[in-house]
Amino acid sequence: MANKTKPIALAATAGLLLLSACGKSDGEGKSPAASSGASAAPALDISKKYEPPVEISAWRYTEASYQYENGDTIDNNIYTKMYEDELGIKLKYKWTVPVEQFDQKLSVSIASGDTADIMWLKNKQLTDLAENDMLYDLTDLFEKYATPITKSILQQDMKSFNTAKIGGKLMAIPQTASAVDGLPILYVRTDWLTKLGLSEPKTLQDVFAVAEAFTQKDPDGNGKNDTFGLAFTKTFLTDSHFGTSGFFSGYHAYPGKWVKDDKGNLVYGSTQPQVKEALRQLQTMYKQGLLDKEFGIKDRAKVTESVVGGKVGIFYGSMSAPLSITQKNIDNDPKAEWKAIPLVSIDSKKAVPMGKMPVTIYYGVSKNSKNPEAIIKILNSVMAGYDPAIPARPEFSHSKTNVPVWLYGILLPQPANKNLIAHQNVVKSLSSKDASKLSAEEKGYYDKVLDFRQGNKANWGTERVFGSPSSFEVIEQYVKEDNYLLDAFYSSPTATMVEKSATLQKMEEEVFTKILMGESVDSFDKFVDDWKKLGGDQITKEINEWAAKNK
Repeated sequence: MANKTKPIALAATAGLLLLSACGKSDGEGKSPAASSGASAAPALDISKKYEPPVEISAWRYTEASYQYENGDTIDNNIYTKMYEDELGIKLKYKWTVPVEQFDQKLSVSIASGDTADIMWLKNKQLTDLAENDMLYDLTDLFEKYATPITKSILQQDMKSFNTAKIGGKLMAIPQTASAVDGLPILYVRTDWLTKLGLSEPKTLQDVFAVAEAFTQKDPDGNGKNDTFGLAFTKTFLTDSHFGTSGFFSGYHAYPGKWVKDDKGNLVYGSTQPQVKEALRQLQTMYKQGLLDKEFGIKDRAKVTESVVGGKVGIFYGSMSAPLSITQKNIDNDPKAEWKAIPLVSIDSKKAVPMGKMPVTIYYGVSKNSKNPEAIIKILNSVMAGYDPAIPARPEFSHSKTNVPVWLYGILLPQPANKNLIAHQNVVKSLSSKDASKLSAEEKGYYDKVLDFRQGNKANWGTERVFGSPSSFEVIEQYVKEDNYLLDAFYSSPTATMVEKSATLQKMEEEVFTKILMGESVDSFDKFVDDWKKLGGDQITKEINEWAAKNK
């Protein structure tokens, strides 16, 4: 399930990439025709190796967690050797820096106009370079020369892919990742529902009623008043497990996120009137004892203890909760049962979950690059690893001593729906009783689900994530219905955000927490006024200026 262990299988067969030492075709290795401002794709055979090799400059960051062995470095490793031996590309880094220094180095390089053929960029730098006509328009290159498997992987989530477009033009290749895995889901203890004669909640009003029953009607049957309905942590505004984003979505409210108003302008979700109504209801639930009275001092580990101990019946979490949280409750009480449920709404309007934009890095190409197509060449070779028809080359994933060498690659996009597709494939194979077409990762999930169905409760969580019923069935419903949103602001912090955000966020957390615990709900209105005066209005102005450039 982890998205940093993808197997890489580079093409070595005819049909898709044929990265062999063939002679170049006409146009191979030459500059695109005319530097007239239009980035027309050069005529070339993308499958052929450059002869003679071409030098491609680049820059990137590294992380302290990167491991090297056998004399490898980020400049000289299994990937740089493959690029030269199989693609005819000599990758030369102009610079590499630790990730902590990346933003500063990036700004200095761009300010001096010292660009590279392939550049790791943040969204702000992508926008700035595009605005100053310093990037190669990759639209035609991607359309003409990206292989079907490359397109299918990068365009699994068009919301994410399209963030690399400016003015409708593809100005970079996005480092895609999952946008849907983190979407909030409602988790309910269904054995308690059965015991109390209750149905699965279909509305937020149902959630309130179930939370009340779980608090007051002794669902664990121990004769004590020691259970409560809905669990939150002290960081409830930001926590992906035991957070409130799924609850607020039921009120069509999105604290901490940027959303479009009726005029199409971006506004800060925490200041919108729907938030006040959700806070009002949470305050009522707190007064009624439906929330843990000590939530304000409990972190995720402490709230998990309440779940494990059988004291909680409802919480909001991401798709991994059955593995990371409720499995521990099952281990402690094999008769317990939980179910993942799509978000429910306070009214007739559907609740829409919101996630974060998963793209944090873009791969841009300098407009002055003599071989702009090289990025597509490299991209195709890496994405071929997801083609089941091509033999796997696991040495490009992990070394024999399990060092994650895939991190050395200059391009690191990942399938946005990898885990969702794994769920779909596992369920299909469980139905057909044929696991022959599953990947090694999927086969691992399949085996654990079978083990659970044969009586091993230790694998209950795998069934409830990748089998059925499961959290990914909820995610699948969100995706099929296109019923999810992504935070509308996904660039680097604006100047005023850098200066003011920490103070504003602290104020928001303090005010919202106090409201939940009994302070007048009208203090929300004062918070909105203070937020605007203390920098929020200027931040909103800057963010809308950014949005205007990224249409």
